[in-house]
Amino acid sequence: MSAGLRERSYAALLAGARAVSGSVGYNRRGYASRWQDNLMPGLPLAEIARDLGGGAGRELGGKLCAAHSSAALAVNAFAPWRIAPETLSLAGATGFRSARFEATCPTGLGGKPPHLDFLAEGDVIAAVESKCTEWMKRKSARFSPSYDRLRGSHGHSPWYEMIQQLRDKPGRYEFLDAAQLVKHALGLLTCYGARELRLLYVYWEPRNAAEWPECRRHRAEADDLANRAARCSVRLLPMSYRELWEGWTSQGPPPHLAYLRARYGCAA
Repeated sequence: MSAGLRERSYAALLAGARAVSGSVGYNRRGYASRWQDNLMPGLPLAEIARDLGGGAGRELGGKLCAAHSSAALAVNAFAPWRIAPETLSLAGATGFRSARFEATCPTGLGGKPPHLDFLAEGDVIAAVESKCTEWMKRKSARFSPSYDRLRGSHGHSPWYEMIQQLRDKPGRYEFLDAAQLVKHALGLLTCYGARELRLLYVYWEPRNAAEWPECRRHRAEADDLANRAARCSVRLLPMSYRELWEGWTSQGPPPHLAYLRARYGCAA
């Protein structure tokens, strides 16, 4: 893949961040000096720090300071509901009773458990894996032999079947990190069993995504994986952040939607 899309996206996201935060001094690499400066004003910083400080990704370090950070994108999008989850509508589900960032869903295999960018719990469980520009780098699927131990509990699931399919063809998906999504789905199955589970794969793409073949390929790959796992209680729901925002608009736009569109609704 050409680096053109990634480099132009970095520049566009930096310009968007500077446009909405004129007082923040982003350096030439697109990093603010403090993670708090890279977030929308008025967010519940104490709760955000508690969630992200305990995660395996160490998001309170340099990562959260980047204008192109997927963690910052997820926080800016979902943090208003961190302390008011009952007002959140996500993938058609409402009535959430709790919400948090960097939530773990262990598979029971040991090692570092899968970490979700955002998890809302209620009668329906809605989990979010957020991507900004990370998907623009090629991925090769890998699973340790320990995943074979899930055959007894999850061998009936199409998500488990995907493990062997991706081992046989680790480059099946050029841009989609399918292995990460499979591991998230298996973690959700382990933790929540037969409850109604929705795994949202929410990704950023530039406003002019139709002009980039990489964007079209990535979108098709996400839809393909969702179709392959359609029989499972963990429903994979791929959508761009723009599509997510359009859904919020149809239900009555939240107050921070204007900020999100002004900052992230840029062309590459």
